[in-house]
Amino acid sequence: MKSDSQTSRKRWFFLFIATLSQVGMSIIHLGIPALAPLIQEELQLTRTEVGFLSTIMNGSVVMVAIAAGRAADFLGERLIIAYGSIASGLIIMGMNWVGSFPTLLPVLFLSGLATATSTPAGSKAVAGWFPQNERGTAMSLRQMGIPLGGALAAVMLPPLALRIGWRLALAVSGLLTIGMGLLALRFYQEPAASSLHKEKAARLGIRELLRRSDIWAGIIYVFILAGGQWCMLFYLELYLKETLGFPITLAAGMLALGQICGVGGRIVWGLVSDRLLFGRRRPVLLLVTFLAILTTLGTSQFSPRTPFWLVFLVVSLLGMTLLGWNGVYLALLAEQVGIHGAGMAIGLSNTGAFLGIVMLPPIFGFVVDRSHSYRQAWFILAGLVLIALLALRWLKEDKP
Repeated sequence: MKSDSQTSRKRWFFLFIATLSQVGMSIIHLGIPALAPLIQEELQLTRTEVGFLSTIMNGSVVMVAIAAGRAADFLGERLIIAYGSIASGLIIMGMNWVGSFPTLLPVLFLSGLATATSTPAGSKAVAGWFPQNERGTAMSLRQMGIPLGGALAAVMLPPLALRIGWRLALAVSGLLTIGMGLLALRFYQEPAASSLHKEKAARLGIRELLRRSDIWAGIIYVFILAGGQWCMLFYLELYLKETLGFPITLAAGMLALGQICGVGGRIVWGLVSDRLLFGRRRPVLLLVTFLAILTTLGTSQFSPRTPFWLVFLVVSLLGMTLLGWNGVYLALLAEQVGIHGAGMAIGLSNTGAFLGIVMLPPIFGFVVDRSHSYRQAWFILAGLVLIALLALRWLKEDKP
C-alpha cells in the first residue's frame, strides 16, 4: 500500500515536471501569435503573411513529428523532453538578429523543429505513468501546459515587448524554457513498467497505423481542430483590434482569457471523461466539437456595437472548446495503440495537426484580405469544424 502511494505521488510529480517543460515551449511557440500585431507593424506584413508565420513555424514540425514520436519510443521521453526544451530556448534567442521578414523565417523554422519533440514525449510520459482511470485527466493536465503557456505569453510578452522590444521579450521566454528543460533533465524519471504495457503489448509501426480507419479519422479531426486553434491564436487579437477597436493590451488580454479558459477546458473535459463517463472519450469529443462550432459562429458576429460582456463570454467559451479537446483526444489515441506505439501514433497525429496549422491560418488570412472582413473567414472555419465533428463517427473506442 505504501509503495502504491509513493508511486502515485511520483507520477503526479513527474507529470508536473513534464507539464512545466510544455509550458516553457508553449510560451515561445505561442509567443509569436501574441506578438503578431507588433511584428506585423514593424515588418509591414499583410494578414496573409501573418498567417505564413504559422506555416513556417509549424511546417518544420510536420517534417519531424513522426521522427520525434519514434525517438520518444526508442530513446525514452526524458531526454526528448529536456533537450527539446533547451534547444527551443536557445533557438528563439536568434530573434535578436532578425531585421526583416526573410530573416525571421529561418528562426521560426528551427524553433518548430525543437517544438516537434514536446507532444509525443510528454504524451508518452502520461501513457506510461498513469492507468486508464486517471489517464484522461492526466493527459488533459499535461496538455493544459499549451494554453497555459500561451496565456502567459499573451499576458507577459506584449507589455514587455512595448518596453524592451519583441526580440528581447522572446529572448526572456527562451531563458525560462531552458531552465524548465534543465529541471526535466534533473528530476524526471521514466516508468520502469508502463500501465499501458499490460493493456497492449504489440509494437505498431507506421504502416500498421496507416491501415486503420480510426487513425485516419483522428488525423482529419486534428487537422481541422488544430488548424482552427491557430486561426484563433493568430487572428483573434488582430480581429478584436481591427473590428472592435480594442487597444493591443486589451486585445492581448482577451487572447489570454481564451487560453486560460482553454486550460480550464482541458481539465474539465478530462475530469468529465474519467469521472462522469468512466473513461469514455468519444462522447466528450462530440460535445466539445459541437460547442466549438457554436462559439466560432458566435465569434463571427462581433461588431463595434457588441457589448464587452458578450465578447468576454464568447471568447471564454471559444477557448474552452476550440482549445480544450486535446487531452481527451490524445488519451483516446494512446489507449487505442498501447504504450509501444503511443509515441509513433501521436507523432503521426501531430503530422496531421501541424499540417492543419500550416495550411489553415494563411487561408484564413487570405479570406480576410480578399473579403476585407473577418466574418466570412470565421464562417468557413465553423464549416470545417463541422466536418471534424462528422469524422468522429469513424473514431473507434474500446469499452473501458
